[in-house]
Amino acid sequence: MSRIAGCLGVFLISIAFGPWSVFTASADVVPGDVIDSSNWQKAQGLLPEPVLNWVKRGEFILNIGKLDVDDPTKIRSDYVLKAFETNRGKYAISEDGGVVDKETGKLVKFMVGFPFTVLDPKDPAVVEKLMYNHQYGQHVNGFFKFRFQLIWVSHTGFERDVDAVWQGASMTGFPEARKLRNPSGIEKYSILVVRKPYDLSGTAIMTHRFLSPTKLDNTFGYIPAIRRVRRMSSANRSDAFIGSDECVDDVNGYDGKVPAFDWKLLRVQDALLAFLPGVYPFVQDRYGEWKTTKAVKRVIYGYEKEGWQGAPWAPTNLVWVKRPVYVIEMKPRDRYYNYGTHYIWASPETYACYYKVVYDRAGQYWKSLYMVNTFVQSADKKMAVIAVPGQNVIDERYKHATITQILSPDNPWTMKARLNLDDFSMAGFQKFCK
Repeated sequence: MSRIAGCLGVFLISIAFGPWSVFTASADVVPGDVIDSSNWQKAQGLLPEPVLNWVKRGEFILNIGKLDVDDPTKIRSDYVLKAFETNRGKYAISEDGGVVDKETGKLVKFMVGFPFTVLDPKDPAVVEKLMYNHQYGQHVNGFFKFRFQLIWVSHTGFERDVDAVWQGASMTGFPEARKLRNPSGIEKYSILVVRKPYDLSGTAIMTHRFLSPTKLDNTFGYIPAIRRVRRMSSANRSDAFIGSDECVDDVNGYDGKVPAFDWKLLRVQDALLAFLPGVYPFVQDRYGEWKTTKAVKRVIYGYEKEGWQGAPWAPTNLVWVKRPVYVIEMKPRDRYYNYGTHYIWASPETYACYYKVVYDRAGQYWKSLYMVNTFVQSADKKMAVIAVPGQNVIDERYKHATITQILSPDNPWTMKARLNLDDFSMAGFQKFCK
């Protein structure tokens, strides 16, 4: 990738960390390889240790392939691609962890595109910069809304599912946001509402995230059983969401504030990352909203496939592609946060967090998360996103998983969505709380 030349080769940093204190170079893999329990050694060094163990035990089978695009960095909306040049060298990380203008030193209240278009592993702030790019991946495409399912799966198979909707309004990152009034300095609003089953229907969470690095999120939760909206602390973002294996901060790999953690780059290397094959279309409706179509494929999991011998939560129709990643250590600053130290494998190309390995506060391994990406682009390339068909959290202690089925034929994505900002007020939020 030209924007981060020099970052994409294998770059080892001699820092001991957790169970991966020694990096082992792997045998090369090529498209067409199938990695399973008989030849798992071929993936050694290309996967986090827990994921490699799934392959070793026969729970996962990896079909090695290649991307359906020549350059994943180019799958961005036209104004985002332009901003890669205009934003080059323009922004920095302040001492308190915010994004500031290099010339003025002031907090940036609005920008188009990603703030950090050059990533250098030797930069002491490179991880914070990558994670801010990760967060801006949600902002650069404007307001959004989509439906998703949380699917509980045990070692014996399917248990239950939950249907929900999520909508978000970013106040920066895309051109139209310049016209929005933002006196409170909001970075983004979001609302998540559970629609079914009946016992959980109406459960809702609203978040106001501030641009200020020192101002904590305003997060509110509605529990139908008590019929009250309650303020949530920042540590509540690490609580299990409606009894699943994932927490609110697990969304998209990591959806908390960047300054809430201490970050450390451990190394740069190649890794096997999960992709749903294909490049799928965006179409624009008469209101200017961009929507995915029924052409999108769905991730198929083991519990759905007759004769599958692996884990019931394992994906069966993905390709695993070798791409560069940053291996990152993250430690929560909030002593009440449920997770202890955890490790993210994030892409310097797409800024996606593909793996997260979580330890508890006693330092014991707990669970792992992996993300699935795919590509969606309009015919004229004006709107393009690196989309998420799913993510999967596996709790190794209880041999249980929560699958999040996101982009699919039944779960269309809407970008540049027509949302009413009044819905993100307390009065507006209560309309969703039933």
